[in-house]
Amino acid sequence: MAGNAFTGIYSCCNLVAFLLHRQIMKKNINHHVMETLQRAGIAATTQRLAVLKILQDADQPLSINVIREKLETKTRINKVTVYRIMSLFKEKGIVRDVSAAGGAVFFEMATSDYPLHPHFSCKNCGTLSCLTPLTFSQVRRFLAILDNVNAEHVEINLAGFCKDCRGAMTLSTQPG
Repeated sequence: MAGNAFTGIYSCCNLVAFLLHRQIMKKNINHHVMETLQRAGIAATTQRLAVLKILQDADQPLSINVIREKLETKTRINKVTVYRIMSLFKEKGIVRDVSAAGGAVFFEMATSDYPLHPHFSCKNCGTLSCLTPLTFSQVRRFLAILDNVNAEHVEINLAGFCKDCRGAMTLSTQPG
């Protein structure tokens, strides 16, 4: 009986330690999100914090619809509000938009922790993926070729067919 009481107390202590650890980790993540908004001079509302957290956690650019889907579990928000938040974040340099094949617009972080990089957009399935960032010397060599222009902004977005769609196309064109 005493063993069971000890086990119960031990389990309770482990649970408390786990919950405290999780709370501390949440505060650290939220602190970074809060800091990003403060540096940009933006008031930290629940909705802005939720949108920014989703963007910071994303490993690829997200559409407004995907952002809204991810928000459904966190906060109640309509599409217009998401657009307004994204517009404010873009104006303040927190996010950048990326145009994909077919005109779809995606958003990703634009702060110093997230360097500018090229993207690949599949013309068939619409996925947008991040490519390895170019070095400054690679961009400079590219700009040197364009001796008759004064480029103020460089954005590289490639469009074509992703590996999965190419494979599906190859299978559909083979005689059956």
